[in-house]
Amino acid sequence: MRPIRRLICAAALAALLPASLLIGGTPAAAQTASDKITIRFTWKLKGEYAPLFVALDKGYYKAEGLNVELAEGSGALTVIKMVGIGQEQFAYGPAVNAVQAVSQDLPVKLVALYQTSTPMGVISFPEVALKTPKDLEGKTLAISVGETFSDMVRPFLKINGVDIDKVTRVQMDNSARAAQFLARRIDAMAVFLTNDLPKMEHVTGVKFNVLDVGAFGLKVPGAALIANAAWAEQNPELVRKVLRATAKGYADAIADPAGAAQIFQKYLTLKEDPGVLERQVRATMASTNAPAGKPIGWQDEATWTACLDLLAETGNLKVRKEPGAYYTNAYLQ
Repeated sequence: MRPIRRLICAAALAALLPASLLIGGTPAAAQTASDKITIRFTWKLKGEYAPLFVALDKGYYKAEGLNVELAEGSGALTVIKMVGIGQEQFAYGPAVNAVQAVSQDLPVKLVALYQTSTPMGVISFPEVALKTPKDLEGKTLAISVGETFSDMVRPFLKINGVDIDKVTRVQMDNSARAAQFLARRIDAMAVFLTNDLPKMEHVTGVKFNVLDVGAFGLKVPGAALIANAAWAEQNPELVRKVLRATAKGYADAIADPAGAAQIFQKYLTLKEDPGVLERQVRATMASTNAPAGKPIGWQDEATWTACLDLLAETGNLKVRKEPGAYYTNAYLQ
């Protein structure tokens, strides 16, 4: 059985553990360094996950005494909930979904932030004008279930003075969305600039119009490592080891994106075009949160205050808590 299939099967079995093995939504016993750690992505494998596979492939997790498995997921809300109820220790995915989960009293904590701004955008074919958000009025916009922009499209339109009723929003799964867009039945499509855009431009040979939503006020924190809060408090050294090894994977990927893409390719059951994969990894590394003098993944209060302000002002945060309720740097070294 190939490595990634073993990871998926093991994670699926873990999700079936009976509630009797959990106490208060956290593992019944504190773990030791020899215990297995699962980091579950919130989506299927894609280029932005490459740094973690670099850490796995180069033995950085093993060097910390960890047996880490990297597993696919099926949506941020589902995966973060699994972490919150203690079925798994870590989720890797959109920080904004974790913020919303904390506001709903799910016991999770952001322990590292790898993107201070999610690299999202909206694209159109060259003949479809798309220079500012106002250009979306009168057009059909395809969004995908479970993606960050799908949750944030209304606030994005609102903060840019776009008449929401003049934008026809069509929500569908990712493959159907791409098919409809490429068949030109949809005017514009939301994409991740680090993953979707390189692949689509390679497949079509088209240089699309790109509207970077971050440049128009929608700067929401992106990729993050999210832990079960109580489990992290019980196992602080394990969390530190995971973050330390992950940071080494990130550092290597930043220094050598091409090499990171080659490593990640080995773990893909369905191989990606090497040029596309390298472009995806390079774009991801360019968006990585690596502040000078701080560990990779370090979080500052200004980032979170701005995020909470945006979510609260646009109605995407029902209950606002103090920034420290959402994140901690306590495990970063």
